[in-house]
Amino acid sequence: MALHQVANLSGYHFKHGEEYEYKFIQRIVELVSKKINRVPLHVADYPVGLESRMQEVKALLDVGSDDVVHMLGIHGLGGVGKTTLAAAVYNSIADHFEALCFLENVRETSKKHGIQHLQSNLLSETVGEHKLIGVKQGISIIQHRLQQQKILLILDDVDKREQLQALAGRPDLFGLGSRVIITTRDKQLLACHGVERTYEVNELNEEHALELLSWKAFKLEKVDPFYKDVLNRAATYASGLPLALEVIGSNLYGRNIEQWISALDRYKRIPNKEIQEILKVSYDALEEDEQSVFLDIACCFKKYGLVEVEDILHAHHGHCMKHHIGVLVEKSLIKISCDGNVTLHDLIEDMGKEIVRQESVKEPGKRSRLWFPKDIVQVLEENKKFVNLTSLNFDYCQYLTHIPDVFCLPHLENLSFQWCQNLSAIHYSVGFLEKLKILDGEGCSRLKSFPAMKLTSLEQFKLRYCHSLESFPEILGRMESIKELDLKETPVKKFPLSFGNLTRLQKLQLSLTGVNGIPLSSLGMMPDLVSIIGWRWELSPFPEDDDGAEKVSSTLSSNIQYLQFRCCNLTDDFFRIVLPWFANVKNLDLPGNSFTVIPECIKECHFLTRLNLNYCEFLREIRGIPPNLKYFSAIECRSLTSSCRSKLLNQDLHEGGSTFFYLPGANIPEWFEFQTSELPISFWFRNKLPAIAICLVMEQVCACEYSSSSKGDTLRPLMIPTTFRLMSPIVIINGNEQFLFDSWEMVRMGSDCTCLFDLRETIQQNNLNETLLENEWNHAVIKCPDLNFGQKSIKNGIHLLKQESSMEDFRFTNPFRKRKLVDDFNSSES
Repeated sequence: MALHQVANLSGYHFKHGEEYEYKFIQRIVELVSKKINRVPLHVADYPVGLESRMQEVKALLDVGSDDVVHMLGIHGLGGVGKTTLAAAVYNSIADHFEALCFLENVRETSKKHGIQHLQSNLLSETVGEHKLIGVKQGISIIQHRLQQQKILLILDDVDKREQLQALAGRPDLFGLGSRVIITTRDKQLLACHGVERTYEVNELNEEHALELLSWKAFKLEKVDPFYKDVLNRAATYASGLPLALEVIGSNLYGRNIEQWISALDRYKRIPNKEIQEILKVSYDALEEDEQSVFLDIACCFKKYGLVEVEDILHAHHGHCMKHHIGVLVEKSLIKISCDGNVTLHDLIEDMGKEIVRQESVKEPGKRSRLWFPKDIVQVLEENKKFVNLTSLNFDYCQYLTHIPDVFCLPHLENLSFQWCQNLSAIHYSVGFLEKLKILDGEGCSRLKSFPAMKLTSLEQFKLRYCHSLESFPEILGRMESIKELDLKETPVKKFPLSFGNLTRLQKLQLSLTGVNGIPLSSLGMMPDLVSIIGWRWELSPFPEDDDGAEKVSSTLSSNIQYLQFRCCNLTDDFFRIVLPWFANVKNLDLPGNSFTVIPECIKECHFLTRLNLNYCEFLREIRGIPPNLKYFSAIECRSLTSSCRSKLLNQDLHEGGSTFFYLPGANIPEWFEFQTSELPISFWFRNKLPAIAICLVMEQVCACEYSSSSKGDTLRPLMIPTTFRLMSPIVIINGNEQFLFDSWEMVRMGSDCTCLFDLRETIQQNNLNETLLENEWNHAVIKCPDLNFGQKSIKNGIHLLKQESSMEDFRFTNPFRKRKLVDDFNSSES
């Protein structure tokens, strides 16, 4: 039995004539000796949470597969345990390889001794050769000597592409079955080198963090409950970073609780140097602009939305912001959360703040950024000139009642005091900061006035949710840098004539205001203005007595493309006064207003393609239809006359295709050849998707809610408006559901509604091209999804747009059925 087992063992085979027997035996002895004498690498004194990670990495390495070479990248922020994990994996799988090499600290070694030194170490460890003339020779020798060896190579803490190219240029440099593990802080470095398998090392969870801290600080797994609170505080400060847990635990070993508390207080104010130096390596590797972006985020913008951070910092760093953010993510300095916020490890944040603090330890006023309340108060009270300060952040400071004199901040670029609920006054000096690019006063609910401004560098000005601010500041001279003004839920009632000095404004947003005067002449001074958005105004915004209006009308009308006035109490005068100014508008969004007639002059808006009149309950008549109108919506416009509805459903208007109309009522036009009350609708076509118009009619059904009559003896049904995604159909072609464009609105519907649209305008063509059969009949099915309680589909129609499609390639009945009948007939005759 034993001999049978021995016979099945694999090993080395000696072949006569290939080499001397004594050399063969010597090779085996050396190999066995190497394995017996191999000393495992030191991994960790307390390998907490390491086993599960090691198993995950081993699964990615697939060590049992000897027919390929795998490269694996282990990445994560500094101090998270990448080297420890690599060493543990190395010890676990080393016996599977003919040659081993663990090149530790590649970054530092390369910096001090050069890449050639690392190549020599690699060759010395694996084949006993170490004399090299240069890096290029090293690459050639590595390929020649290691190509036939099954090697395990660990490259630890790599930070440059040239290091990888010189030490592990390609997988085929090594023998089959080899494995190369690379640890780095830079995920992009792995991608650039073509490393497809990667493993991110995350921080320890709370349980493992407390366990590691207990071992380092007390040499015990379980600690006296008396220390529970300070242990939790220390673990929270370290935020699961093994490096920080080990340093803090070692420093506080043998200390009493008072010393623990004192040390943690100090760490919060001034980070531990040992931790700081490790983490700062990633910062030092950044370009200057990337360092600046990182410091801005660490000091001022942690947990802000990514879009907002990019928007704000664009003023400082231009169009490269997305690139800079990407680099910071790749180097594990920041993360983008699943809800789109910019986050970073607490100790990374502390590292950034400490870098700024070191700019001037004793004089905060000489630092580039201020965020610590005591430092800000000290600087402001001393009223010294801040030579370097570029960013000042008071956000959410509940004790701030006024912004003081800031003439001492000549280089200030960013001033933010968001949601300072008790702020009521701003010093006039704020309006004269020549280098200020960002001014953010969002959410200051007690702020009643804003000083006059002459901010020639200002690019962003935010005053949203300032519920007590009723007057817009005077603009003292041209301000050509600001592109967008958002006054959402800020009740500004009047704009000064100097408002026109915002000459390069592109977008203006106003809502919940009592505005009674935006001078059209001021808007005419803004040639770049393309969008005006208003919502829930109390009064009509444009005064009739605007003396300078005629002089600038031609300038204004040539630029505005998007007008939105939702629930702004607009009357029939709006069109008479304002529409001539915006003759070139492309998108007119006017839901919830009080006008009764759309005048015939709207036909002069030759570029208007979208018109939204939803919930205009008094609208009776539309006297003109713009010649290029493609999208029209009048949901819940119950006063609209039947003749007007007929005009909007006229065949000539839709025969050219590309239209998308919502109308009140429940009538399918007579010119629709195919009409039915059943769903789904089915048809066949070939060659390409035909140009067809679809008409869907939704009926509002009484919801089961009742109200007593005045006499109290009967019940009457109530119509309950329901919000749903209006009649968005499901389109299935050859069994594949198609992706639709987002043309379907969320609306509150309380009455019947008709939707008429060109099917081609809703389907995304890229997906369609993969579905269609060439030179064959394609089967299309259109059905409505389950709708909310209170609606049902009652009528549906299809019309072939004959200007663009042929009936020869379109069928309402199954063409395959006819073909089968013919085949059956022919076969019966034969």
